[in-house]
Order: sequence, then structure tokens, then C-alpha cells
Amino acid sequence: MKLQWVELTPSYRCNNACLGCFASSPDAGDEMSDREALDALTAGRRDGATGLWLGGGEPTLSRSTLRLAHAARRLGYTRVKLQTNGMMLAYPEYARRCRDAGVTEVAFSIKGATAATHDRLARTEGCFDLMQKGVASCRALGMDLEGDILVYRSNAHELPDIVGDHIPLGLKRFRVWMLTATDPDALAEAPHITDVTVHLAAALARLPPDAPPDALTSLHTPPCTLPAGCERARFYAPDLALRVVNPDGRAFMLEDSPMEGGAFLPGCAGCALRPRCNGPRRDYLDRHGPGDFVPLATPRPL
Repeated sequence: MKLQWVELTPSYRCNNACLGCFASSPDAGDEMSDREALDALTAGRRDGATGLWLGGGEPTLSRSTLRLAHAARRLGYTRVKLQTNGMMLAYPEYARRCRDAGVTEVAFSIKGATAATHDRLARTEGCFDLMQKGVASCRALGMDLEGDILVYRSNAHELPDIVGDHIPLGLKRFRVWMLTATDPDALAEAPHITDVTVHLAAALARLPPDAPPDALTSLHTPPCTLPAGCERARFYAPDLALRVVNPDGRAFMLEDSPMEGGAFLPGCAGCALRPRCNGPRRDYLDRHGPGDFVPLATPRPL
């Protein structure tokens, strides 16, 4: 498949200290030079990418973010997505500078339906209210808005309200991410898939009738684990055709990341859903075992 996206992470620096996030670890020290970032952008366009995904850490902390957005549009990227905690975007002038530099869409990292939950998991007092102001700033500027929902054991029940409360604010798409259990302080917050899917079904029911088909997708939940009625939430990493470029310069396709699965079980080979399955993650199997993954003889209809 032709490359569609380049996900560029110039730095892991962040102004949150989210529970379980790699950016909060002592190992998150590398930073990409402007030359390295521009080389990655140029290579992406040469290989056909038309979308740039600026991630982190927190990309709004980097002085290079606006320069990279501008450079991407100059190179011919038609979409520039900013993946952010939204705190800096609470300042309307900064949001306008992002828009003027070429940012076309913003994906807000959401960790709760309330300030109490979001601020606790982000470990930053007041960050939920700042994010909400950032949403309003970007909506007023006409940028497309999305939500990246990181699910912990203690916030999984808020998933329907996160979706339902943010649709009226202008968010049109949501991606559900499950916490990766590598930080010892966060192990107790690593959710079980069944903790998530019961609330995922309720979140899907909160979508409006005219929502796009990909309005809610669930990462890290192989299709065999999604109950009937949740088929539209399936996520298959190769469909994004996304190349990740990390601060150390290492580049790889999203589907090759252990964060997206790849730890297939022996029974997976005979599953009817195997051709479009990312497989479970190794960290999930190590913590919860293989019991959630049951091969299906026939595919469920979409």
C-alpha cells in the first residue's frame, strides 16, 4: 500500500506527567534536529505521504513544530495533524499561529470525562480546563477536531461520557487506546479488555446518526474480542499506511510496532478474522494471559 502518513515525534518532552506514559520516564531524552525532521518529511513525500502527524511528548512545547507544519505544507502535505494535550492551544493566539502555519486538524489527548479524572491521570492540576479552552479555540478557527482517549482501569467507565460530551464541542472522531503496562507505578491501572469493551458499546451508541464510519475506533482490541454490535470500531494498523519516525531517527511502519500487537497465538492462524487483525500485544498477554482471544470460525458481519 502507498504511504499515506508520516508520524513525526521531534521530542518526548511534555508539560504533563501522565501516569504510565513513556514521556515521563528517564529514558525519554532524545530530540530530533530540524535537519533530521526535514529529511523525514522529504522522504515521506517522496514515498507518497500526504499527511503529517505531529506527536510527542507534547509537540506544542517544541519551537520546531510550527516550522515543521509550514515546511510540510510547502512540500505538498495536504493534512497536518497535531496530537496534543491541548494546554497551549488554550491561548487563542497560539492556536491561530498553528492554523496559519498549516495545521489542519487537532487530536486532543483525553483521559476523563471530568476534570477530576483527567487531571488525576495526567497528574497536572487544571489541564482538563485548559484542554477544553483549546478545543474551543481550534473549533473557532475551523480546524478539524478529534479525540485520542487513553483508557485506564479507573476511567474505562467514563468512555461513553467522554465521547458523548465532546461531540457537541466539535470532535468528530475518536480513537481508543489501552494503557501499555510497562511502568511499575501504572501496572494496577492496566485495563482488561473486558473492562473496555462493555463501555465501548455504550460509547458507540452515543454517536450521532450522521457520524462517519470511522467515528470511533478501538486500538489494541483484536476483532475477536469486540462484542457483536462493535464491528465498526475495528482497527487494522496497515490501513493507515503510516510511517513512525522517533526522536532517535528510527523509522518503522505502524503495524511493525509492538504497541500495535503482533504477539499472535497458535490458534490465531485459523481465525476467520486473522487477515485483518493486528494481534494482541505482548505486554497484555504477559499481564492478563491468552484467555480473551478466541478464534472465530466465521467472520462477524460489518
